[in-house]
This record gives sequence, C-alpha cells and structure tokens, in this order.
Amino acid sequence: MNGAAREPSSPLGLHRVVEPAGVLPQAARRLDPDAPLHEDEVRVDVEHLNLDAASYRQLHEAHGGDGEAVREAVCRIVRERGKLHNPVTGSGGMLIGTVAETGPRSPLGLKPGDRVASLVSLTLTPLTLTDGLRDWDGLSERAPARGHAVLFGRSIAAALPADLPDELSLAVLDVCGAPALTARTVADHTARTGATPTVAVLGAAGKSGSLALAAARRAGAHHLVGVVPDAAEEAALTHSRLADTVVRADARDAVALGERLAECGGPVDITVVCTDVPGCEHAAILATRDGGTVIFFSMATSFPAAALGAEGLRADVTMLIGNGYQPGHAEQALDLVRTDPGVRGLFDRRLRREDASKGSPAVSRSAVPPAPASLAHRPTASTGKLGLDPQLVSRARELAVRAGRPVVDLAQSHTTVAVERASLRLAGLSGADAEGIPWVNRLVDAVRDQVGLEHGVALPVWHALRTGAGRDLTDLAARATARDVSFRLPEGAEATAAVRTARQAMAGGLGVIDARRRERERLVSRWGGARGPLVYLIVATGDIHEDIRQAAAAARGGADVIAVIRSTGQSLLDYVPHGATREGYAGTYATQENFRLMRAALDEVSAELGRYVRLTNYASGLCMPEIAVLAGFERLDMMLNDSMYGILFRDINPVRTFVDQRFSRQLHARAGIVINTGEDNYLTTADAVQAAHTVTASQLLNEYFGKEAGLSDAQLGLGHAFEIDPDLPDSFRMELSHALLARELFPDAPLKWMPPTRHMTGDVFRGYLLNGFFNLAGALTRQDILLVGMMTEAVVTPFLSDRDLALQNVRYVREAAGALEEDFRPAPGGMIARRADHVLREAVDLLERICDRGLLDAIAAGTFGGMRRPVDGGRGRDGVAERAPGYRNPATELLEKSADFGEREGEDQP
Repeated sequence: MNGAAREPSSPLGLHRVVEPAGVLPQAARRLDPDAPLHEDEVRVDVEHLNLDAASYRQLHEAHGGDGEAVREAVCRIVRERGKLHNPVTGSGGMLIGTVAETGPRSPLGLKPGDRVASLVSLTLTPLTLTDGLRDWDGLSERAPARGHAVLFGRSIAAALPADLPDELSLAVLDVCGAPALTARTVADHTARTGATPTVAVLGAAGKSGSLALAAARRAGAHHLVGVVPDAAEEAALTHSRLADTVVRADARDAVALGERLAECGGPVDITVVCTDVPGCEHAAILATRDGGTVIFFSMATSFPAAALGAEGLRADVTMLIGNGYQPGHAEQALDLVRTDPGVRGLFDRRLRREDASKGSPAVSRSAVPPAPASLAHRPTASTGKLGLDPQLVSRARELAVRAGRPVVDLAQSHTTVAVERASLRLAGLSGADAEGIPWVNRLVDAVRDQVGLEHGVALPVWHALRTGAGRDLTDLAARATARDVSFRLPEGAEATAAVRTARQAMAGGLGVIDARRRERERLVSRWGGARGPLVYLIVATGDIHEDIRQAAAAARGGADVIAVIRSTGQSLLDYVPHGATREGYAGTYATQENFRLMRAALDEVSAELGRYVRLTNYASGLCMPEIAVLAGFERLDMMLNDSMYGILFRDINPVRTFVDQRFSRQLHARAGIVINTGEDNYLTTADAVQAAHTVTASQLLNEYFGKEAGLSDAQLGLGHAFEIDPDLPDSFRMELSHALLARELFPDAPLKWMPPTRHMTGDVFRGYLLNGFFNLAGALTRQDILLVGMMTEAVVTPFLSDRDLALQNVRYVREAAGALEEDFRPAPGGMIARRADHVLREAVDLLERICDRGLLDAIAAGTFGGMRRPVDGGRGRDGVAERAPGYRNPATELLEKSADFGEREGEDQP
C-alpha cells in the first residue's frame, strides 16, 4: 500500500462523506469512493451486486420492466451518490468481490485475494462502477459488475464459503440477519414466558422468509405458519415442510389475513414480515396476539404506519426493526442452507428461475439445470443459419403437444408395478431376499395379489405398518412373502394417516436425491467442467471392477462422460439385480451398488484431473422408474431415457412404457439429470435419408413429454446420428443439414450426437475417416454431447488402444476446428437449407397424421424405425393398472408439485 493511504481515518467512515457534512455514511447524500485508501480500510474489487428485493421491485415497476432502463437507473444512482442507495426505498443491497488492498490497521482480518461478501448495506458502502453494468440485463436482483468498493473499520464482511456456489452464498448472506434475529426473539419469548411461541412469517417462501422459518424451528418454536400470496408459492412452501401450516393470503389485506390465521389457531406470538411490498404493517399487527412481537424485516415497511397503526388498533405488541447484524449471523444462515433441505430447495428454486430468465446455456458451468418455466413454445427466429420458417416451427410444436397430450393423460390415469416399486425405494425399502429377489418386488406382488394395484401400494402398506404388521418395510416385505400379512384398503381417518406417514417416508427419499443434486453442484463448482462439447465414451465389460479401470483410463484420455452399457437383456428383467456384479453379456448390470462404485471411482479421478467426469447409465426397460430412483440416489449425471426405444427395440408394452417414462422423467427433473433420448436408433433399422423426418418428429414429441414432466431445455439430450450411407452423393452435406436442423429447432438443448454404426464395414481406416467427418460435423453444428466413434465398430469390442485412437481423433478435430461453427453459414437457399426445410415439412406432415390417428396407433403402424408395436401387445402389459378414484401415491403427488415450482418466482411476496 502506498504512503498516501496511511493517514488516520474514522472507523465509521465519516471521512468518506462528501455531503452533507456531519452525518454518517448511510444518511449521506453522497460519498467519496475514490479517495486514497486509509489505514483501517479495505478496497474490494467488485464481482457482483445483489440489489435488495424492495429496491429492485421499485426500480422494476418504475421503469415498466425495461431492463436497460433499470440498469441505467442503478448506474446513475451510483454515479451521483458514490454508493448504491435507492432514494425511493432508502435501501441498497450487498456485494461480493475479491480483496484488492488492505490498510495496515484494518480490523477485519482480510487479506488481498480473499473472496468476500459485504454484510453491510450498499447504502453506506462507497462504490464505483467501471463497466456500466454492461453484463447485467436488469431483469434480476443479481448484477454482474466491475468496479471497487471500500469497507470501513466497523464494516462487516464474510469470506465466501468454498462448499457453496457464489450465487447461493450471495443470496443467503444478503438476508442473513433475518434468521438470527428471529431465533433470538423466539429464545427471548421462551425465557420470558416459559412457553415456546407460535410464529407466523409473511413472505415465507422467499429468501429471508424461508430462513426465518427454519431458524424459528431450530430455536424451539412449536407451531409455524407460512403466509404466501399464490398457489405456486403455496405448493413450494408445502413441499419444503418448513411450515406446519401454509396460508395463502394477501398480506396487505389485514382483515382477510387475520380471519385466515384465526381459522388455524391465530393470532400468533411472533410475526416476522419478509415481504417486499409496502402496506403489510397493519396485517402483521393484527396477526400478533397482545404481548407478542412483530419483526419488520422488510425494507418496504413504513414505520410511521406501523407505529400509528398499532396505536389505532390498541395493539399491545413490541415492534422490532429488523437489524441486519447479529453476532454470528452469517455462519448461522449458511448453516441453515447447508443442513435444512427445505431451505436449500427454496433457494435453489429461486436461483434456477433467475438463471432460466437469463437464457442459461445448455450445458452451464455447474451442469445444474434451471427449473422449467413453461410449456409454451417460442418459435425459432427466421434469422438462423437455415432460415427456417418460424410459423412452420411453431406449427410443428403445436402438433407435438396435440399428439402427446393423450399419452400424458393415459400416463396420469394408470400406474405400474415399476412405479409402485420405485415409490417404495424412495421410502427406503432396498435389498433382496435369499433368492436374490428384491424386497420391493416381493412387497408389491403381495399387495397386488391381495387388493390389486388400482389404489396404489401406499394405502395398504402403510396401514399395515401402522397396525403392527411389520417393524419396518423390510420386515413387512419378509412377512408378506411368507404370507403372514393380510393387506386391506383403509378408509377415512385411517387412510389419511397412512398417506401422511407414507408421504414422510417418500419425501425423505426425495430429500436424498435433492442432496445429491446439490453435491453435484458443489463438485462441478470446485473442479469445473469440460470446454466445448462433452466427450462421451462407453465402457461395457460385464465386470464393474474392470469397467472402473477402463473408465478411469478413458477419463484421463479426455472423456468427459462415461457411459456404462447395461448387460444385454436387462431391459426385459422385471426386477433390478442387487449388489455388485462381475459378469454380464455385452454390458454390465445396472444396480445401485454398481452405480455407487463407479461414481466413487469417477469422483476420485475427477479430483485428480481437476475436471468433473459425468456418469451415464440406462433408465429404460421394465424397471425404468426404479433405475431412475437409484440414479438419483447415487448421483448419476445423465440417463438414457426414452420409452420409444423400449417399445420399438425391446417390444415392451407401449402403455407400460409411457406410464413408467413420465414418472422416471419427473425423478430425473428433480435430480438434475440430463436425459438422452433414442432417436439415433431409428436410423439403425430405417434409411437415414428417407426416415430423417421421423427423427425430427420424435425429437419434438420428446421435447413435449420432457417439459411436461418438469425437465428443462438443458436436461433434454435429444438424440440424432451420423448414419447416412457415405456412398451417397452429398452425404456429408445432408448430415450437416440434419445436424444443423436439430440445433436450430432446439437451441438450448444439449443434443446427443451419435457416430456412424450402420455403415461401418470393418475397414478400420475408412471407419477412422468417417469418425473424423462425424466429429467435424459436430463441431460445425455445435453438438453438445459427442459420443466417441470407434473405427473397430462392427468388428470387435474396442480395446483400450482403440479408445485412445478414437479420443485422439476427437481431440484433433476439436482443437483444429476451434470456433469454426461461427464461420459456418450455409448458402441461403442452398442444398443444406433446402434439405432442412424439406425434412421439417415432412415432420409436420407426419405429426398431423399422428394427431389424426393417435400416437399409439402410429407406433402400431410402424411409423418409427419401421417397427410395428400394437398397444395391447408387448412385454409387461400385465404390470399396468388403471388408477381407481381413490388412488394415492405420495411420490407422484410430491413430484407433480415439484414440477410446478418454477411457474412463478415469489421471493418475499406479500
């Protein structure tokens, strides 16, 4: 630090006040952020600003939602005031950045290079912006920024935790005073009265609201009420299980809210206001019993309205202004988000919605997708490289929805043995009997034999547990196998109690999946991901321990995704084998233990390489939903998941497969798993030129089915392949046309690009060249998931040396091509553009015919892959049951709710 920075200064920051003289920095109209650093100060290079909710809402509404105008307004405030201090709301926010310089007498304990979050308001923090916030769209509270800020001797800052994503830490630390003050108030009430308090939180599904609920619970509050404004927030908060009672009401309507609270035992002892809109003061006062406490943690609060309102209502309540500082507040808030799944889920939901609103790339830095926003499809702009007709694209998507909707209705009105078994796995039932038959199979079969599946297994199973038929699920399954249990369908209060207990158990399994998703986020954040497309390589020896050795070698050779092919025929097994396996035919059995062993091995090599290596397997066949559960439990990253593959190529009953597919995709959406679809397989049995439109039509259908189940664009690994006969004239140009058509139809999906197989002849030199062209087409059309092609395809199972050569091919083309995609622009009206238009029009014609006859009938007629599969045929049909009016499955109910969470972000709503 230079000598000019060493003059004495005020730890309160008085020396930075420009006008008016004699006031503290928060009350100042203008601060000086550019004077030389003083000896007790710290200069921070800014990376992100986080506007507080009330300030952002006011700016957003004042400028009619115009992001550019919001951005300019923030820049103007900082230019004029030397700090971010909204003159309307009087609030600011906080920042994260890197310590650039520290004075020799700074008491903050920071050093250059530390990444920190400020824990004092930007209304009193000297701030300069140097980039005009050019990377911020003005459409969310989080703003990427460049500039510097100054922390005083009495400022507060926290080092950013290494185990949490920055954006999550920023969101938590922005409101970390709320849970600390809530916990202290609960403890004070208990000490003063000798009774644990009831607590209501207004804006309970938001950042500060969810933390306040969790902190109140941990401090001993005995009944928590969460107040939210709409159905989406009600579903989200209910799912989080943070509140004992969830009330949907407008917190600005004091009388209506008071009536709603009275219905559930109100008023309460403590009310915490975490809304971001004005006008909630009187409702909060009426919600609180005499002798109680109201904490106003909203920057939209009018304190004169609160004080005068309490007087006018003759309310004997203590009113506290939410203080953003409490000793240990940062650590307490971070601990809550680490350890409470409900809090973490609500924060993750909010951040995914913000990422989605910014148009996150298909494969993001954390490889964690944002939550789905809507099934409404936007037409592709005609400015793409192919000049596609946007009305034709929109028509194609509308037809896909029309064709797919009856199948979704069918899935929602039926269940299968696999769905019920998967639900039991979520509830914690695992293992197998002495014969190797999984306990979930034993228990579901026993229930089906006695009372059928039409009402689901939750009612009879948990009623049996509650009446003492078994100590736990495993004991119940063993007794049922021995025919020592008589199942029946409970009614009334008994049914309600059974469903409630089942929901708690199944929610625990979903909590495990949520935790594994967060674990992936942390590891990807720590180790980073791939540059460019994900290089996808297959191992399949039958021996999981040999697979692990080959997978580690492949990762060290450059593979980003390891796919373990299942043993041939496992898709036709109506049970999931148990334990580690050391034999299989042309693949390795998919079991939970095999998943665990491979995931652990890849984590080890990821740490070695400093690059997160992804794991893929197959959620298809007769046990699709169960394998989806196990994949979520063991943190797999991608799953091949497409009912059409099982229908067409394994002759599994269409109804069975579509029911199972929807449930499994809901699980994948929850787990953050990217699905891979199987359209590439069509081209192994049908001509790749003549059947190209069936691939496009199927991709559109899979997009609809995936989004309806809750998957985001970034989770849709739609499949297609380089399978045109290379002897055809212009074959490479047609491959480019088909690949670019997929990219432009699905710009945000991580497309899965499959190498040539059908026309590999055994000539390894020709095969190596074909794979080079395949890799080049992927580079030119920005394919995200690139399966490594083997020149020995159709000759032998690849040796390690074959894989090494194949990876060299990928590396050479990828490095040599670089950003060649930017320069690749087919001639307008040229052969590539005309071919794409022709394929799209054929796909639209096909979808129109499917709408006329129905998708199931189209499958029966051999529309896809040339395979005819009637609706009442195929394996597994006997495992399907139509749901009765009283059907209950808490797992499906919880997953349906989670698919709806992203519909509306409601941070700190009234």
